[in-house]
Amino acid sequence: MPDIRREFDTLRGLLTAIALLAVAVPCAAQDDDEGVLSGGFAIGSDLTFRGVSQTMGEFAIEGSLDLSLPSGIYAYAWASNVDFAPAGEPDDGATHEVDLAVGYATGIGENWDVDISLVRYLFPGTVDGVDYDFNEFMATVGYGGTYRGTVAYSSNVDGSGGESLYYELGAELGLRDDTVLELSIGHYDLADAYDDTYSFAEVALRHSFANTEVVLSYTDTSDSAEAIYFRQSTGRRFIVSLHLSW
Repeated sequence: MPDIRREFDTLRGLLTAIALLAVAVPCAAQDDDEGVLSGGFAIGSDLTFRGVSQTMGEFAIEGSLDLSLPSGIYAYAWASNVDFAPAGEPDDGATHEVDLAVGYATGIGENWDVDISLVRYLFPGTVDGVDYDFNEFMATVGYGGTYRGTVAYSSNVDGSGGESLYYELGAELGLRDDTVLELSIGHYDLADAYDDTYSFAEVALRHSFANTEVVLSYTDTSDSAEAIYFRQSTGRRFIVSLHLSW
């Protein structure tokens, strides 16, 4: 039987986090010389981060706000429900996640672009003795609007006190004006924090119409992911999600 109280607390916490996003970015930054403010909501059958489920395979509701300035500086806030502890395991109290980021993106020549950012991952509401909050520095280099490579580093991944290094290669291939095939492969080096590493691959088909996007994705992790995370959150999975933007 599902824990109705926990589900209610999760939804309440998520709605609170999304409400906070609405005041996290200055409302004056609309479509003018100061910048562009945009946002969106999404609902999906699952939510993964680098191939690993953040909801134990259950539904996810997300909300985000993004601010982009003419200088190339940007900031965003994002929130979702999460669940890291399967049934029968001690409850860590984590029911939602809020990510805050600031970065700088610019083009180099005709084909290259660079994006550098600092992300703060927050997990409010965890029980005493549990702290998953951490910072991560991330750099992405893109070519031709199609190919990209990303490197990310944290000195305290998942609040563990250990370092992490993440690598990813990806491509976005336009099938039609409104349909994109996205391919990603990544490797997460968590040896300093968890004495192990793992790899993952993801294929996603994105179809857009108006301000809506439907995403069908398939992701899979290497067997070594089970040595770091619970079995219920690793391995292969299909995900369907709907995204609304404004």
